[in-house]
Amino acid sequence: MRAFIKLTIISFFAAVCITACNSGKNDTTFNASGVTASSNEKPLVINLAVNDTYCKQTACACIHGVAAREYKEFQDLLKKEYNIDLRLTYFMEPYEMEEEMKAKTFDGVICKPWSAYMLSEEYQINYKRIADVLDAYNNQWLKGVFMVNKSSSIKTMDDIAGKVVVAGQKDAYEKYHSPLRLLENKGITPGRIYHKASCLESINELIDSKAEVAIVSDYVMTASCAVDIASPEDFRIIGETEDTPLTSVILDMDRVSAEDALRLQNALLALSGDKAPQSMLADGFVKPASWEPVLFTK
Repeated sequence: MRAFIKLTIISFFAAVCITACNSGKNDTTFNASGVTASSNEKPLVINLAVNDTYCKQTACACIHGVAAREYKEFQDLLKKEYNIDLRLTYFMEPYEMEEEMKAKTFDGVICKPWSAYMLSEEYQINYKRIADVLDAYNNQWLKGVFMVNKSSSIKTMDDIAGKVVVAGQKDAYEKYHSPLRLLENKGITPGRIYHKASCLESINELIDSKAEVAIVSDYVMTASCAVDIASPEDFRIIGETEDTPLTSVILDMDRVSAEDALRLQNALLALSGDKAPQSMLADGFVKPASWEPVLFTK
Protein backbone atom coordinates (compact mmCIF):
# COMPACT_ATOMS: atom_id res chain seq x y z
CA MET A 1 0.00 0.00 0.00
CA ARG A 2 2.79 2.39 0.97
CA ALA A 3 4.61 1.55 -2.25
CA PHE A 4 1.45 2.33 -4.22
CA ILE A 5 0.99 5.69 -2.45
CA LYS A 6 4.65 6.56 -3.01
CA LEU A 7 4.35 5.71 -6.71
CA THR A 8 1.18 7.81 -6.99
CA ILE A 9 2.89 10.82 -5.37
CA ILE A 10 5.92 10.49 -7.65
CA SER A 11 3.65 10.24 -10.71
CA PHE A 12 1.72 13.33 -9.61
CA PHE A 13 4.85 15.47 -9.20
CA ALA A 14 6.23 14.17 -12.49
CA ALA A 15 3.05 15.28 -14.24
CA VAL A 16 3.25 18.70 -12.56
CA CYS A 17 6.89 19.02 -13.65
CA ILE A 18 6.07 18.12 -17.25
CA THR A 19 3.23 20.68 -17.32
CA ALA A 20 5.44 23.37 -15.82
CA CYS A 21 8.30 22.63 -18.16
CA ASN A 22 6.04 22.73 -21.23
CA SER A 23 4.13 25.82 -20.13
CA GLY A 24 5.21 28.80 -22.16
CA LYS A 25 7.45 26.80 -24.49
CA ASN A 26 5.44 28.07 -27.47
CA ASP A 27 5.20 31.63 -26.22
CA THR A 28 5.93 33.94 -29.12
CA THR A 29 7.33 36.82 -27.04
CA PHE A 30 10.97 37.83 -26.99
CA ASN A 31 12.70 36.95 -23.71
CA ALA A 32 15.28 39.61 -22.81
CA SER A 33 16.38 37.91 -19.59
CA GLY A 34 20.17 38.12 -19.23
CA VAL A 35 20.50 40.25 -22.37
CA THR A 36 22.22 43.65 -22.50
CA ALA A 37 21.07 45.99 -25.24
CA SER A 38 23.62 46.97 -27.86
CA SER A 39 25.03 50.49 -27.70
CA ASN A 40 23.21 53.41 -29.31
CA GLU A 41 26.60 54.57 -30.56
CA LYS A 42 26.57 51.84 -33.19
CA PRO A 43 24.28 52.46 -36.21
CA LEU A 44 21.61 49.76 -36.40
CA VAL A 45 19.71 49.00 -39.60
CA ILE A 46 16.54 46.87 -39.38
CA ASN A 47 14.52 45.97 -42.50
CA LEU A 48 10.87 45.07 -41.87
CA ALA A 49 7.97 44.09 -44.11
CA VAL A 50 4.69 45.75 -43.12
CA ASN A 51 1.05 44.75 -43.47
CA ASP A 52 -0.78 46.72 -40.78
CA THR A 53 -4.58 46.98 -40.59
CA TYR A 54 -4.37 50.60 -39.41
CA CYS A 55 -1.52 51.78 -41.65
CA LYS A 56 -2.39 54.14 -44.51
CA GLN A 57 0.08 52.47 -46.89
CA THR A 58 -1.42 48.99 -46.41
CA ALA A 59 -5.13 49.64 -45.75
CA CYS A 60 -7.93 49.85 -48.27
CA ALA A 61 -8.74 53.40 -49.39
CA CYS A 62 -12.30 53.05 -48.08
CA ILE A 63 -11.10 53.10 -44.44
CA HIS A 64 -8.32 55.71 -44.59
CA GLY A 65 -10.33 57.84 -42.18
CA VAL A 66 -9.53 55.26 -39.47
CA ALA A 67 -6.51 53.48 -40.94
CA ALA A 68 -4.37 56.60 -41.26
CA ARG A 69 -1.24 55.53 -39.38
CA GLU A 70 2.05 56.59 -40.95
CA TYR A 71 5.41 55.45 -39.57
CA LYS A 72 7.67 58.06 -41.20
CA GLU A 73 7.79 60.46 -38.25
CA PHE A 74 8.44 57.60 -35.85
CA GLN A 75 11.26 56.32 -38.08
CA ASP A 76 12.85 59.77 -38.07
CA LEU A 77 12.77 59.88 -34.26
CA LEU A 78 14.30 56.40 -34.00
CA LYS A 79 17.17 57.45 -36.22
CA LYS A 80 17.73 60.81 -34.52
CA GLU A 81 17.47 59.71 -30.89
CA TYR A 82 18.57 56.06 -30.97
CA ASN A 83 20.69 55.69 -34.12
CA ILE A 84 18.28 53.05 -35.44
CA ASP A 85 17.49 53.07 -39.15
CA LEU A 86 14.14 51.25 -39.34
CA ARG A 87 13.49 50.58 -43.02
CA LEU A 88 9.93 49.58 -43.90
CA THR A 89 8.57 47.95 -47.04
CA TYR A 90 4.77 48.04 -47.32
CA PHE A 91 2.56 45.27 -48.69
CA MET A 92 -1.12 45.85 -49.45
CA GLU A 93 -1.69 42.10 -49.91
CA PRO A 94 -0.64 39.69 -47.13
CA TYR A 95 0.13 36.91 -49.62
CA GLU A 96 2.74 39.10 -51.32
CA MET A 97 4.40 39.76 -47.97
CA GLU A 98 4.29 36.06 -47.12
CA GLU A 99 6.28 35.17 -50.24
CA GLU A 100 9.04 37.53 -49.09
CA MET A 101 8.87 36.06 -45.58
CA LYS A 102 9.32 32.54 -46.96
CA ALA A 103 12.40 33.77 -48.82
CA LYS A 104 13.67 35.37 -45.57
CA THR A 105 14.15 38.68 -47.36
CA PHE A 106 13.56 40.82 -44.28
CA ASP A 107 14.78 41.00 -40.69
CA GLY A 108 11.18 40.75 -39.53
CA VAL A 109 7.66 42.02 -40.00
CA ILE A 110 4.96 44.29 -38.60
CA CYS A 111 1.69 42.42 -39.04
CA LYS A 112 -0.90 40.19 -37.38
CA PRO A 113 1.25 37.66 -35.49
CA TRP A 114 -0.34 34.61 -37.09
CA SER A 115 0.69 35.81 -40.55
CA ALA A 116 4.27 35.25 -39.38
CA TYR A 117 3.97 32.25 -37.08
CA MET A 118 2.00 30.11 -39.53
CA LEU A 119 5.17 30.08 -41.67
CA SER A 120 7.79 29.77 -38.93
CA GLU A 121 7.87 25.98 -38.51
CA GLU A 122 7.75 24.94 -42.16
CA TYR A 123 10.28 27.56 -43.26
CA GLN A 124 12.45 27.41 -40.13
CA ILE A 125 12.10 31.09 -39.24
CA ASN A 126 12.98 31.97 -35.66
CA TYR A 127 10.38 34.68 -35.07
CA LYS A 128 9.88 36.50 -31.76
CA ARG A 129 7.55 39.39 -30.96
CA ILE A 130 9.36 42.36 -29.42
CA ALA A 131 6.39 44.75 -29.22
CA ASP A 132 2.67 45.01 -29.92
CA VAL A 133 1.26 47.93 -31.88
CA LEU A 134 -1.82 49.70 -30.51
CA ASP A 135 -4.71 50.45 -32.83
CA ALA A 136 -6.39 53.82 -33.32
CA TYR A 137 -8.30 53.29 -30.06
CA ASN A 138 -5.25 52.22 -27.98
CA ASN A 139 -6.39 48.62 -28.18
CA GLN A 140 -3.77 45.85 -28.12
CA TRP A 141 -6.12 42.96 -28.81
CA LEU A 142 -7.98 41.20 -31.59
CA LYS A 143 -10.87 38.73 -31.38
CA GLY A 144 -12.92 36.70 -33.78
CA VAL A 145 -16.66 37.28 -33.44
CA PHE A 146 -19.67 35.16 -34.38
CA MET A 147 -22.04 37.48 -36.23
CA VAL A 148 -25.62 37.01 -37.39
CA ASN A 149 -28.16 39.20 -39.16
CA LYS A 150 -30.17 41.35 -36.78
CA SER A 151 -33.39 39.52 -37.70
CA SER A 152 -31.87 36.06 -37.20
CA SER A 153 -33.50 33.59 -34.79
CA ILE A 154 -30.00 32.60 -33.63
CA LYS A 155 -29.50 34.09 -30.16
CA THR A 156 -26.67 32.13 -28.52
CA MET A 157 -23.61 30.08 -29.44
CA ASP A 158 -25.56 26.87 -28.81
CA ASP A 159 -27.98 27.88 -31.56
CA ILE A 160 -25.17 27.52 -34.11
CA ALA A 161 -25.64 23.73 -33.99
CA GLY A 162 -26.92 22.55 -37.36
CA LYS A 163 -26.59 25.99 -38.97
CA VAL A 164 -24.56 27.14 -42.00
CA VAL A 165 -21.39 28.98 -40.97
CA VAL A 166 -18.92 30.94 -43.09
CA ALA A 167 -15.46 31.25 -41.50
CA GLY A 168 -12.05 32.53 -42.48
CA GLN A 169 -9.23 30.48 -43.95
CA LYS A 170 -6.27 28.86 -42.20
CA ASP A 171 -4.15 31.99 -42.57
CA ALA A 172 -6.54 33.90 -40.25
CA TYR A 173 -6.10 32.85 -36.64
CA GLU A 174 -9.07 34.79 -35.21
CA LYS A 175 -11.40 33.68 -38.02
CA TYR A 176 -10.35 30.04 -38.30
CA HIS A 177 -8.17 28.37 -35.67
CA SER A 178 -9.48 30.13 -32.57
CA PRO A 179 -13.24 30.05 -33.32
CA LEU A 180 -13.33 26.52 -34.72
CA ARG A 181 -11.43 25.27 -31.67
CA LEU A 182 -13.95 27.13 -29.49
CA LEU A 183 -16.89 25.42 -31.23
CA GLU A 184 -15.21 22.04 -30.79
CA ASN A 185 -14.53 22.65 -27.08
CA LYS A 186 -18.16 23.64 -26.54
CA GLY A 187 -19.41 20.58 -28.40
CA ILE A 188 -21.23 22.71 -30.97
CA THR A 189 -21.46 21.15 -34.44
CA PRO A 190 -22.62 23.39 -37.30
CA GLY A 191 -24.54 21.83 -40.16
CA ARG A 192 -21.92 23.09 -42.61
CA ILE A 193 -18.81 25.27 -42.48
CA TYR A 194 -17.29 26.85 -45.55
CA HIS A 195 -14.54 29.44 -45.90
CA LYS A 196 -13.90 32.86 -47.41
CA ALA A 197 -10.67 34.83 -47.58
CA SER A 198 -11.90 38.19 -46.29
CA CYS A 199 -14.32 39.68 -43.77
CA LEU A 200 -16.03 41.53 -46.63
CA GLU A 201 -16.76 38.27 -48.44
CA SER A 202 -18.12 36.68 -45.26
CA ILE A 203 -20.37 39.67 -44.51
CA ASN A 204 -21.71 39.47 -48.08
CA GLU A 205 -22.56 35.80 -47.51
CA LEU A 206 -24.54 36.82 -44.43
CA ILE A 207 -26.35 39.64 -46.22
CA ASP A 208 -27.24 37.32 -49.11
CA SER A 209 -28.51 34.66 -46.64
CA LYS A 210 -26.06 32.08 -47.99
CA ALA A 211 -24.71 31.67 -44.45
CA GLU A 212 -26.55 31.97 -41.15
CA VAL A 213 -23.45 32.81 -39.08
CA ALA A 214 -20.28 34.63 -40.15
CA ILE A 215 -17.01 34.41 -38.22
CA VAL A 216 -15.15 37.69 -38.77
CA SER A 217 -12.54 39.93 -37.12
CA ASP A 218 -13.93 42.16 -34.36
CA TYR A 219 -12.93 45.31 -36.26
CA VAL A 220 -15.05 44.30 -39.26
CA MET A 221 -17.42 47.27 -39.08
CA THR A 222 -14.77 49.91 -38.37
CA ALA A 223 -11.52 48.93 -40.12
CA SER A 224 -12.46 46.73 -43.06
CA CYS A 225 -14.10 47.40 -46.40
CA ALA A 226 -17.36 45.99 -45.01
CA VAL A 227 -18.10 49.56 -43.87
CA ASP A 228 -18.99 50.30 -47.50
CA ILE A 229 -21.84 47.80 -47.67
CA ALA A 230 -23.39 47.62 -44.19
CA SER A 231 -23.55 49.16 -40.74
CA PRO A 232 -23.16 47.64 -37.26
CA GLU A 233 -26.91 48.02 -36.67
CA ASP A 234 -27.57 45.37 -39.34
CA PHE A 235 -25.99 42.60 -37.25
CA ARG A 236 -25.73 41.04 -33.80
CA ILE A 237 -22.68 39.42 -32.18
CA ILE A 238 -23.56 36.20 -30.35
CA GLY A 239 -20.08 35.10 -29.26
CA GLU A 240 -16.37 35.84 -29.43
CA THR A 241 -13.00 34.12 -29.20
CA GLU A 242 -10.15 34.68 -26.77
CA ASP A 243 -7.83 37.67 -27.14
CA THR A 244 -5.02 37.59 -29.69
CA PRO A 245 -2.46 40.38 -30.23
CA LEU A 246 -3.74 42.59 -33.05
CA THR A 247 -0.45 43.70 -34.62
CA SER A 248 3.12 42.99 -33.54
CA VAL A 249 6.70 43.92 -34.36
CA ILE A 250 8.27 40.53 -35.02
CA LEU A 251 11.97 39.86 -35.58
CA ASP A 252 13.78 36.91 -37.13
CA MET A 253 16.20 36.11 -34.33
CA ASP A 254 18.52 34.33 -36.75
CA ARG A 255 19.03 37.66 -38.53
CA VAL A 256 18.89 40.06 -35.56
CA SER A 257 20.92 39.50 -32.39
CA ALA A 258 19.19 39.45 -29.00
CA GLU A 259 21.21 42.55 -28.05
CA ASP A 260 19.95 44.49 -31.08
CA ALA A 261 16.41 43.20 -30.58
CA LEU A 262 16.41 44.54 -27.01
CA ARG A 263 17.81 47.85 -28.20
CA LEU A 264 15.01 48.21 -30.74
CA GLN A 265 12.39 47.14 -28.19
CA ASN A 266 13.64 49.71 -25.68
CA ALA A 267 13.56 52.45 -28.30
CA LEU A 268 10.05 51.57 -29.50
CA LEU A 269 8.70 51.65 -25.96
CA ALA A 270 10.59 54.86 -25.08
CA LEU A 271 8.98 56.67 -28.03
CA SER A 272 5.47 55.51 -27.13
CA GLY A 273 2.78 56.70 -24.74
CA ASP A 274 2.95 60.48 -24.32
CA LYS A 275 5.96 60.61 -26.65
CA ALA A 276 4.29 58.86 -29.56
CA PRO A 277 3.95 61.06 -32.68
CA GLN A 278 0.38 61.96 -33.57
CA SER A 279 0.83 60.18 -36.90
CA MET A 280 0.89 56.86 -35.00
CA LEU A 281 -2.84 57.47 -34.27
CA ALA A 282 -2.54 56.41 -30.63
CA ASP A 283 0.15 55.59 -28.04
CA GLY A 284 2.36 53.56 -30.37
CA PHE A 285 3.97 50.40 -28.96
CA VAL A 286 3.63 48.33 -25.79
CA LYS A 287 5.45 45.27 -24.44
CA PRO A 288 4.33 42.13 -26.25
CA ALA A 289 1.53 40.25 -24.51
CA SER A 290 2.07 36.55 -23.89
CA TRP A 291 0.54 34.56 -26.75
CA GLU A 292 0.85 30.87 -27.61
CA PRO A 293 -1.04 30.03 -30.81
CA VAL A 294 -2.95 26.76 -30.79
CA LEU A 295 -3.85 25.26 -34.16
CA PHE A 296 -7.20 23.80 -35.13
CA THR A 297 -6.11 20.75 -37.08
CA LYS A 298 -9.34 18.90 -37.95
